[in-house]
Amino acid sequence: MTKAPLLRGVHHCHLQVKDMEQALAFYRTVMGFEIVPELEFWYHHQDDGPLMLQDQAKTICLALFMGNRISNGIAFAADALAFVHWVRHLEEQGVKTTLADHQVSHSLYFRDPSANMHEITCFEYEAVQKLL
Repeated sequence: MTKAPLLRGVHHCHLQVKDMEQALAFYRTVMGFEIVPELEFWYHHQDDGPLMLQDQAKTICLALFMGNRISNGIAFAADALAFVHWVRHLEEQGVKTTLADHQVSHSLYFRDPSANMHEITCFEYEAVQKLL
C-alpha cells in the first residue's frame, strides 16, 4: 500500500444552513467570523456556491451552504505537489473522485465509506494547472 501524501491541515468545514442571513448573523455576532471577500463571488455567482467565512485569526474557515443536501465533510488543505499526488493516491486506492476548478483553487472531492463528502483543496492555482 502506498503512503498517503501530506496534508497541511483542515482548510474549511462544510455546514448546511436553513437561513443564510440568520446563520451569517450568528457566526458574525456570536463567533466573530467575517465573510472572506476574495471568495464571496462563489456565493453570489454560482448556483450552489458556499458563503465562505473566516475567524479573526484567519485560521478557521467555514463554508455555509443553503439547503438540506448532504454535503457534510472536511476540506483538507494541500500544496500543489501533494494535491497532484492525492489525485493519483486516491485513484490507486480505488476511491472515486471528482476534480473541480474553482477559478482560484482546485478541489478533489471524494466520499468516505459512510458517504461523507470530503475535499482536498489547493489554492496554489497556477502550480496545480501546470502539474495536472
